[in-house]
Amino acid sequence: MDGLDVGNGVMDPRMHKGLRRLIFFSQLLFWGWIVLPLVAGAEDGLAARYPGDVGLASDPAVLFYDGFESGDLSAWDEDQAGGDTTRVAVVEGKDAVLFGRYACRMTATRGKNDGGGLIKWLPSGQDHLHARFYVKFAEDAGYVHHFVHINGEARRWGSFGKAGLQPKGDDFFTTGIEPWFDWGKNPPPGRWNFYTYWPDMKPAPDGKYWGNSFHPEGGVIPRGEWICMEVRIDLNTPGQADGVQTLWQDGKQIGRFTGFRWRTTETLKANVFWLMSYVTERAFGHTDQHAEQHGVKANTRSHTVWFDSVVVATDYIGPVIKVGS
Repeated sequence: MDGLDVGNGVMDPRMHKGLRRLIFFSQLLFWGWIVLPLVAGAEDGLAARYPGDVGLASDPAVLFYDGFESGDLSAWDEDQAGGDTTRVAVVEGKDAVLFGRYACRMTATRGKNDGGGLIKWLPSGQDHLHARFYVKFAEDAGYVHHFVHINGEARRWGSFGKAGLQPKGDDFFTTGIEPWFDWGKNPPPGRWNFYTYWPDMKPAPDGKYWGNSFHPEGGVIPRGEWICMEVRIDLNTPGQADGVQTLWQDGKQIGRFTGFRWRTTETLKANVFWLMSYVTERAFGHTDQHAEQHGVKANTRSHTVWFDSVVVATDYIGPVIKVGS
């Protein structure tokens, strides 16, 4: 497509950011606190104003926040596991949780299920939307089939079950932040990839419209450690191809792709956030093959990931800032 712009260092404009940071840091020094980003070199965002994410949920720019500290999934509109806690569960334990007491675990068990997902419908659709989440893949995690998505739909559920179909411009779009195995070239769980459905997408050789891929910079996704991922989608002006999608890892921009015509009407907005780990028999089969050919440690019977500190907002969020006295 036109206008691909990968990892060019262009960040979202932030007026007077340097001044705001100076004032903020001065206030922290006055009160005797030392505030440090969890990742050195990360770009500041909304989270920089709320060390430890305390109070972040109340920021006017935040549309949804779940650190799973309620101990349940009540903040979400749909649990696709239907309450099956072997698939999707709120869990405790130092190895499962990054912040606070609880996090969310998603597990797919080969021959029994494909994992699960949590859906949040945003009552006010947006032209510009950010989503940040922390994720940890199990140390023996294999490949996945699909992962976290942002959708736009003209009616509820209108962006689901659309595999192989081309959006018309007034019905739906979707983009997924997914680990890409590249047909076994990338070790499990893969490298980050945008998997995208939009009206100008290209058909596959079979004539169907499977998601088109866009590859950010960066290496193989680490296993056994927490990473902070953030995605931004900017919808286009109807009649123009000025839409954008951008990806950050640990507060550093790793991919920016331009030239999207997401929609043909202003009424279609970004209004769905889908936290998901979908692992099919096909994905397990690819894990089998890679493990046999390369001797890489990978679980071919189950696949587990953990999520923590999920935020959806209208502005850049950035990694959690930790606080020490």
